[in-house]
Amino acid sequence: MGLQPLEFGDCLTDSPFFREKLHEHEKELERTSKAIKNLIQHGNKVLEAAKQLSVAQKQFAKDLTEFNFETINNQQTDDERIIAHSLQEFGKIITAIEEERQVMLNMASEQFVKPLETFRKENIGAAKYDSIKEEKKVFDKQTTKFCQSLERYLNMKNKVNESTLQEADASLEMERRGFYQASMKYVLKLHEVQEKKKFEFVEILLGFMYSWLTFYHQGHEASQDFKPFMIDCQQRLQKTRESFECTKEQAEQLMNKMLEGQMVSAMKPMDQSGTIKGFTRQGYLYLMERKALGTTWTKYYCQYKKDNKEFFMILYNQLGGKMSPPEKMVLDQCIRRASESIEKRFCFDVIVKEKQNLTMTFQALSEEDRRLWLDAMDGKEPIYNPPSIAKSEDTFLDDIGFVFIKKCLAAIENRGLHEQGLYRVVGVNSKVQKLINLGLDRKKAEKLSFEDPGVWETKTITSAVKSYLRSLPEPLMGFRYHNDFMKAAKHESKRLRILDIHKLVHKLPDAQFEMLEILIGHLSRVASESDKNKMTVANLGVCFGPTLMRPEEETMAAIMDIKFCNIVVEILINNYDEIFGSQPEDVDPSSRKVLRKHYDPSQKTTAAKTSSAANNSRPVNSTPVLSREQGAIGGHIYSNSAPVHPSAKSRSTRPVQIYNANTGGFETHSSTSGSSDSLNTPKNNHHPRQAATSPQLDSRRRGSNSSAPLYSNISAIGIPEIFEYGPRSPISPSGEKPVWARVGPSPGPPLKANRYALNVAGAESPTFGSVKKRSSNDFSSSMNSSMQSSMTGSVGGLSNSSIGPKPKRLARALYRCKAENPTELSFEANQLIHNVRPSREPGWLEGTSCGKTGLLPENYVEFID
Repeated sequence: MGLQPLEFGDCLTDSPFFREKLHEHEKELERTSKAIKNLIQHGNKVLEAAKQLSVAQKQFAKDLTEFNFETINNQQTDDERIIAHSLQEFGKIITAIEEERQVMLNMASEQFVKPLETFRKENIGAAKYDSIKEEKKVFDKQTTKFCQSLERYLNMKNKVNESTLQEADASLEMERRGFYQASMKYVLKLHEVQEKKKFEFVEILLGFMYSWLTFYHQGHEASQDFKPFMIDCQQRLQKTRESFECTKEQAEQLMNKMLEGQMVSAMKPMDQSGTIKGFTRQGYLYLMERKALGTTWTKYYCQYKKDNKEFFMILYNQLGGKMSPPEKMVLDQCIRRASESIEKRFCFDVIVKEKQNLTMTFQALSEEDRRLWLDAMDGKEPIYNPPSIAKSEDTFLDDIGFVFIKKCLAAIENRGLHEQGLYRVVGVNSKVQKLINLGLDRKKAEKLSFEDPGVWETKTITSAVKSYLRSLPEPLMGFRYHNDFMKAAKHESKRLRILDIHKLVHKLPDAQFEMLEILIGHLSRVASESDKNKMTVANLGVCFGPTLMRPEEETMAAIMDIKFCNIVVEILINNYDEIFGSQPEDVDPSSRKVLRKHYDPSQKTTAAKTSSAANNSRPVNSTPVLSREQGAIGGHIYSNSAPVHPSAKSRSTRPVQIYNANTGGFETHSSTSGSSDSLNTPKNNHHPRQAATSPQLDSRRRGSNSSAPLYSNISAIGIPEIFEYGPRSPISPSGEKPVWARVGPSPGPPLKANRYALNVAGAESPTFGSVKKRSSNDFSSSMNSSMQSSMTGSVGGLSNSSIGPKPKRLARALYRCKAENPTELSFEANQLIHNVRPSREPGWLEGTSCGKTGLLPENYVEFID
């Protein structure tokens, strides 16, 4: 069983479980140090005892064979398994060589003994080196200082003057910071040493093996047979080293982020980080215990679950290190202790159901800590509400994004794919951002030209592609299937990996599937020119793994799993034709949905002409989505698709799920004829859906191949039409812009109308591929067109009359919402909101909750009166 990863978040709580994991890592390092010493000792025997060389060789080979790598997490990549197995291979070749090689003895000391001893001293233990032992000494010292300072601080009386208290607060804060810093550095050092064993340690032995085989004449043939394995091992070591450099940088960034966040909120709820999730609140508390001769305060690590009011107490002190079994109780009451009733500060009383007549008095670590405990236990303080996480500004995977990516990929391929370091060499950040802003601006996108390499360098274009994909609110491979992709990449059978990833890719939403197909097809062509551009499949995996498979939560464990993200991308590139050119095996057809993105030539309207009636006619519980008009526009969009090789296999039609407004559910429709009639058949007196299907799209669905270049006419792109991932709703009799139907269920709550934006060329510029953030006084009519041009679509069809909300109605919240502006409301799911009425801002309502009146997203509530 592998070692559990040490999270930086655990350093902040310093729980008993964290300490136990630290001890396991320390024990493993001690075992590693002893194993290395054994190798050095037996190696010296080989050098010093020529007469016993054969015996020493066998012993040394045995040590290599029995050497065991303990890795973080239970799963290993193919490279790591081969690297770990390499020591056994080394032992086999050493066993085969039994005769003395005097030349090797003269040089082995410099090539083997000293580097191995240096590795052990510098990384594991020696007083004069910056080793793990030095970090442990600092960590233990800071732990002692912090715990002693905390106890002195908590033992201060209420009557102490204010200046003394302030000095004590400052002193404690300095000790806390020093402890957190020492703890995180120690954790980082442990991870580094564990990872360095995989390449530095093996590299030393690899060098010794080269020397061994070179200077042994009788082992020449064995050396030739063994050389391919050694070369492969060297390449894998280099890949592992590069992966380590990447994870090390990200780990340091995560550590710094955690430190900065800790300065803001020292008592962050453990649901946000840490080893054990599911607890509303956990941390150290001091329990007052009455004895015959007075009272004592005993330190406990306490955990509380709010849903079932379970309270756990673990007797533990970091200085002692012995963990006791947890004591479980059910909370009955929690009451704040008045300061005048007790000489200690930060106290509160807890009454449990098991001991109704017994009141337990706890002392928190600070006033803020006590407030958070009272919040969690429904004490007299406000209701517990975890701190919100600031949302960054993102881009959307919409029509203008598709056009931008296709133009970029076309420009890269037109330049020949021969430039070395393609996608690895990074462009100037200001130029990259300028290109993204220009490419995603509908008014300026048609002017974007890549004909002159001097204006837009290739590295700027490749960096823009990666930056756009990184800035999506959800990575291209999605959060929903992230763990499934990781499990698939960890299969020992390579064929099972391909089959599972094949199935998962076809489960992706249609927009993500289409963009992924375009991108992977392009990357496969980049990899085919790797002899010139030096970008092998493995290198492309390193570049795009973290971009396409960004984890939902940034933790040390997620950083350690980046290598498996790279493997998924490598599999997609190596098996592009199979994965994207055929349906997966053993999958229920009704569970798949593929509706290719295309235009309807009969409905040539731009996003800027979207009518304001679309918002008024949307049902109150609808979900705004980015949509694409159905149909095809020959030579306009699919003529600008990523190039498809003539040999690529065609993909058959995948059934589509269509939303039925009458039943409130989704119905599965399938068609093998390539026609859209089956998708447009009226059901339950529902409005008939009108859609045009292009011959080009039909040919793709029926599996026909086309060798025509699909990047033609790329420079002639105008302002693109609105895309739709499903059938189009009927046009209203008034001739207004129709509301687009949504295809497929939404995996989560809808986006608020002001949640994300991509900043472009000034505050007055319209937003494209996202929704513009609303300021507190931004209620002008010009905002209507800007908001509606970037948000079209709702669930259900249109009616002749407006179905907007009536004034002052009662509504129920469907999702939790956190206000991002002083004029907005914050509310929880299922909370009632009164006096709900239309607002002057499209997609928003006005209402009153908890005595405050403000704006709320229209698609976040449903009316119940």
